[in-house]
Amino acid sequence: MNDQFADDRKAMEDIGILYQQIVKEYGDQMDLIYADPRNLISIAAYMLGQVQHGKIGLLEVVKNLFWRARRGAVFLNGRWLNDRTRTNEEILTLIQQEMN
Repeated sequence: MNDQFADDRKAMEDIGILYQQIVKEYGDQMDLIYADPRNLISIAAYMLGQVQHGKIGLLEVVKNLFWRARRGAVFLNGRWLNDRTRTNEEILTLIQQEMN
């Protein structure tokens, strides 16, 4: 019998590695928030908070909620970082550029 959740497990392990790298690199300098992509209410609240702080616009919230919020999505200040082609190293580089 094959493992029907193998792809899900791989994606979860990959994002876990990325989260660990971010915490190791930035520690308390960054708030790392995990939101279950099935919980659109918490994601919407986070994104609307980013609108209030002037980090992103309302159109970006709509795009993020309906097309980008998925398991493993990484947002920095409301901006989506990881399309399906970026590796963890490329995402870390984008975070470093944003933090400097």
